[in-house]
Amino acid sequence: MTRMSASDATLLQAAASEAISAAWWDRLDLEARRPGEAITDLILGKAAELAFSPIARDQLMSLALMTGVRDTDGTKVLIETSVPPAERAIIAERVFRQGPHKASDTDALVAQIEERNTRDLDHDARFDLLPQRIRQDAALQELLWDHPDIPARDDVRLAMLCSIPKLLERVETLSGSLPWLLVTRWLNRITGRGA
Repeated sequence: MTRMSASDATLLQAAASEAISAAWWDRLDLEARRPGEAITDLILGKAAELAFSPIARDQLMSLALMTGVRDTDGTKVLIETSVPPAERAIIAERVFRQGPHKASDTDALVAQIEERNTRDLDHDARFDLLPQRIRQDAALQELLWDHPDIPARDDVRLAMLCSIPKLLERVETLSGSLPWLLVTRWLNRITGRGA
């Protein structure tokens, strides 16, 4: 079995914990808004929808929603940090047979991940953390694209794989222009532009 590095395992565990918490709150929200309805079917429907997303955090959320429904006592580990290389190799072989992935789709995925992170970080207040967060997303994409525990289809896994170098490229771009972007955003906030 191949073990991931301690920092990768920590990142994956943190993202899994975040997904478990979000899944728990989603379940509470559904139960409050739709009492008496088939909550399990609604949760599994949302999990199935998220399984089509090529964003690693969405894959973890899908897994957390499914696991929450099936593991009511909460004893199951959401995702293994140790996976036999042979299992990953089988998945990788299937994914590579998918053929080429459109560069425009990869660019759209990277833009979606950046936009989500910008929104989550409150871009006016914590824009300086954006490159770090995108780097974490690139690492999660790399850790999960061939992981057997996630529910993604092979075409979704290919999109995840193709996004990794583009995400890292975006990190470099943002890191190099960060001081200028921070000043520009600060000036825009003061002058009321871009609000």
